[in-house]
Amino acid sequence: MTAPGRYAASDGSFAKSAGSAAARGGVLIAIAVVIGFVLLAWGFDGGDADAGAAAGTDTTTTAPGDDSTTTVPGDDSTTTLPDDGTPTTTPTVVDPPSSVTVQVLNGTGEGGLAGTRGETLGALGYIWKAGNAAGTPVAESKVYFVTGFGDEAGEVAAALSGPASVLELAPADLAALATTEHAEDTAAADVIVVLGADNALS
Repeated sequence: MTAPGRYAASDGSFAKSAGSAAARGGVLIAIAVVIGFVLLAWGFDGGDADAGAAAGTDTTTTAPGDDSTTTVPGDDSTTTLPDDGTPTTTPTVVDPPSSVTVQVLNGTGEGGLAGTRGETLGALGYIWKAGNAAGTPVAESKVYFVTGFGDEAGEVAAALSGPASVLELAPADLAALATTEHAEDTAAADVIVVLGADNALS
């Protein structure tokens, strides 16, 4: 006698069930593949950017061949690099002494002092003339400069061992700094040295 067993139904329901399960499995695999791609894309595209944002630092990059800068937000600092990649600073351009006209005015009352200081400047290449200051005696020595000659005036003061405090922008009426006979030369000068009783310029 044969024991009763389980057999596939003759109506094909087993085949239908197996086919449905296979289809569901294929859909699940496809979804898993899509999720995998999304996670990989997020990891490569977003990871570095988020790390940089978390660090809170700015990086400034300059492409070789141009001096433009690109700054990533963070500290607002920029550095301009030349083609060789080293930082540069713009040097101060000072006119050579031979192109600077200096008027030396004696405000001390001591004879020949303007000529002596003028010779010191002449030895350095400056174009100079000597004269007398208006209102002699003058208490404080000054090195006046017209607009655009501040740096040159600083070098003139240094050549006469003068402190930076003697530098001053010249008044609108340059001629008024000198006596009448020297007014014209003073008005045409780039730098006007007034020798005062304090002997700050030697």
